[in-house]
This record gives sequence, C-alpha cells and structure tokens, in this order.
Amino acid sequence: MEKLRRNLMQKDTEAGSTAFSMALAMVLSLLFWLILGPYAVTLFARFNIPYLQANAPFLAMALGIVVSWKLLLTSSPRSLITDHNTFRLPLFFKSMGAYLLMASLFLLLGLLLEPEAYTTSDVSFVKQLVLLPLVLVLTPIQTSSEEVVFRVLPIRIVQGGRLRRGMLRNVLACVLSAVLFTAPHLANRELVGAENPLVVLVYYALFGALVTALSIATGGFEPALAVHAANNLFVALICNYQGSSLPSLPLLTTTKPVGTYMDLLQLLMCLFVVFLVTRSDIVAQHHSSES
Repeated sequence: MEKLRRNLMQKDTEAGSTAFSMALAMVLSLLFWLILGPYAVTLFARFNIPYLQANAPFLAMALGIVVSWKLLLTSSPRSLITDHNTFRLPLFFKSMGAYLLMASLFLLLGLLLEPEAYTTSDVSFVKQLVLLPLVLVLTPIQTSSEEVVFRVLPIRIVQGGRLRRGMLRNVLACVLSAVLFTAPHLANRELVGAENPLVVLVYYALFGALVTALSIATGGFEPALAVHAANNLFVALICNYQGSSLPSLPLLTTTKPVGTYMDLLQLLMCLFVVFLVTRSDIVAQHHSSES
C-alpha cells in the first residue's frame, strides 16, 4: 500500500496534489458515499432520528474524504480550501451571516404576506433542544463533504491548482459546478413534489455555478462552505418545508410549494448580498493576482 501511495504521489510538488490524485480522491469519496452510505442509513435507523438517517450517507462520504487524504493527497486541507496562507474566518462568517440575514428577511416577508402558510412546531421544546447539537454537528459535516467532493476537488482539477487561471477555465469551472450540484439532487423529494421541477433544477445549477464564481473571485472556498452550511442550518433549525429531504424539527414549517420563481429570487438575492459583503476580499484578491 505504501509503495502504491508513493507511486501516486511521485509527481506531486510543493504546490499540492496532482490532478490525477485529486480525481482518485473524488472517486474514492463518492464510492464511500454510494456503497457505504446505505449501510450507514441502516446502522443509524435504530435510533429513529430522521435527520440522522438523512445525513448518514454523508458521514460515509466524510470518512471517504479522510481516507483519501491519508492515501492519495499531499495537499493540506487548508491549501485545497483556500489559496491564502490561512483559512479566512472573517470571510467565512460574514458570508454565512449575510446569507442567514437575507434568508431571515425573506422568511419575515413570507410571514407577513402569507401567515397561513406557516405553522409552528408541535414538538416539545425539549426534543428540539436535544436535536440541536446533532444538527450543529451533522450539518457542517454534510455540507462540507459535499463541497469538497462536488466543488473543491473538481474545481482544483479544472483550474490546475490555484484559482483565477483565466476566463475559459473559470467558465468551465462554473459550468462543471452547475452539473455536479444538479446531478446528485435528481432523486430529491423536492424535485418530485415541486410546483415546477425545471425551476428546482435551475436552482441547483445556479447554486453550483454562482457560488463557484464567488469562490474563484475571492481566491478560496470559504464563502462556499459558509453559504452551504448557512442554507442547510436555516432549513434544519428555523424554517423547513413539507416533504423536505432534510427532515428536522425546526421552529416553523411552511406549506408553500417548492420550485417557484420566488425561490430563485431568494437565492439570487442571498448570493448578491454575500457578494456585496465579500467585495473587499474580491478586490484584494484581484490586486494580488495582478501583482
């Protein structure tokens, strides 16, 4: 095994892992997700916690990522996530905050315009409190695993290492992200029960493409990790919808249909505000790439 690892790594340089080793890591992580994921669902079914079962396959994916890093990759997690010397926590938290703020404003708008479409949870506060730590732990694992496999690794492969490598590569990266984020969601309940399934597909594609564009512009995937976690945490804790693929015990549940143009508008507005608050990082990245 050690000889195999040395052979795979022989072309790696100080700049990081080779495209080949990253592609293998992506494939291995996907195999963990697809093969071990169903077993993880069965294993955790005994606890009778729907949110745990829904996230169980991503625990398998996360394990696959860890194994891949040990066997195949020479890059540090930090160097794959960002082109900068450190993980930029300020960028991460302001991206998350901006997204959560806009999601909350849209929720308030919905409550004002269609209060009848929202109901408070009939589950006891104690049960919600018990589930809270699980959501706070599982959700970042789930979203970060998806980000690494469906965005970070493939985009690093396309970009050839560092981000912002030219218009053609950037466009290809965004198109690839649109495809990769749409494909795994084709079996989601949201698509089956959507008012307009095409709008749901466009939503996934836009999330993939635009968040990748934002990550390239800032020189790292901190905004992508933040936005994805913020979106899923908001759904799990604040307001979920009937038939959700992430069954949870939120404060509110809405009967409003998914797959509407308002969903697209909300996504675009949320990402636009994230763009505004990360503007200084984008400008700084632009200047550093020119120097």
